[in-house]
Amino acid sequence: MASLLTIKTLAICLFPVLISANATSTGYIPLGASCYDSITPVTVTSANYPWIAPKWSDNYGLIDFVSLASSRLDAGFPQPIGPPVNETASYEIAGTFCTPKKPGKNAKTVLLATHGLAFDRRQVHKTFFNPVPLKPRQQHITPSHNPQTRLSGFTNQLNIQTPILISLARSLLNGSLPLPPTPPHFGPPNALILLGHSFGSFLSNSALAADPTIASAAILTSYGLNGLDARLVLEGISPRIARVQDASKFADFDPGYVTTSDVFANINSFFKAPAYEHDVAAFSEANKQPFAISELVSLTPELLRLDARAFKGPTLVISGEYDHVVCGGYCPGELDASFKDKFADLETYVQPSAGHGINFATNTTAFFAKIGGFLEDKGF
Repeated sequence: MASLLTIKTLAICLFPVLISANATSTGYIPLGASCYDSITPVTVTSANYPWIAPKWSDNYGLIDFVSLASSRLDAGFPQPIGPPVNETASYEIAGTFCTPKKPGKNAKTVLLATHGLAFDRRQVHKTFFNPVPLKPRQQHITPSHNPQTRLSGFTNQLNIQTPILISLARSLLNGSLPLPPTPPHFGPPNALILLGHSFGSFLSNSALAADPTIASAAILTSYGLNGLDARLVLEGISPRIARVQDASKFADFDPGYVTTSDVFANINSFFKAPAYEHDVAAFSEANKQPFAISELVSLTPELLRLDARAFKGPTLVISGEYDHVVCGGYCPGELDASFKDKFADLETYVQPSAGHGINFATNTTAFFAKIGGFLEDKGF
């Protein structure tokens, strides 16, 4: 899920977690920003987990997989993925790069943002939110989908996306990321900050664990480890094959791409009463996007490499009080326990009353104010 930002003095680079091509306009441009779509080619080598379970072609097969995958751990059912295989491949990453129209002193601080599963890079529409300005000092890029080059939903996973994020960060740091000719080439930033939401937080953490030199700071939202139960998440979203659910939108996605079954499954995963409005939940459901089943499977705890203590920059971890996805429904006390041995310079914050989709909560302005305060305090 993309975070909502008002561009005033920073630059923001927002990349989605889905690997694909075809730059499509985000539709909503943050206030005070100039935004440009871009496509960046990358070639990376990654240790990928191959899908070895049967690949379904209809929702009956998907639900049978969900039934087995959400069974108790000692049931002994076979894993859907095999041992990792080293693979080298090329990808095209489409994104949106936003710069402040009136640059401030921190205009060359860049936020490299990655969103979570079930949503894309588009900003939450201003019809619903008018957040406290963050004094954005960043820029913003996000990729979208191309049916001819999109990875299979049985292949797309965290292990592929981690070196891609590292490659994008390196290109930003050395000024080689191809940016639009207007405004002038941005050049190397003064500081690069990783900003993740949900799966994007796992991705940012994974990238920092693999290469602690790619960022000056990290902001990881809707994130937690100790309370994460993939079986609970899988049952909670009640997945359906995306192209079966809405062929008018998702016909070009293979059956490995799934989405929430309806607005109530969406609410169950991302919202918590009374801190949300029904029309916002309906907006969220109407604008949801498919995600790869292998992305979710790649979050299996024993597969994750998240020890980023070699990264010495400040890290802020934020989750909603009643986050169903990463805290099992209740986050107080979970974040410090989850990350005290993952980051050298850690700050945690629990947003009262909110669910997993913090930027959809009625008190979301406090969430953005916390991020803005963190950036200010750390000199960004």
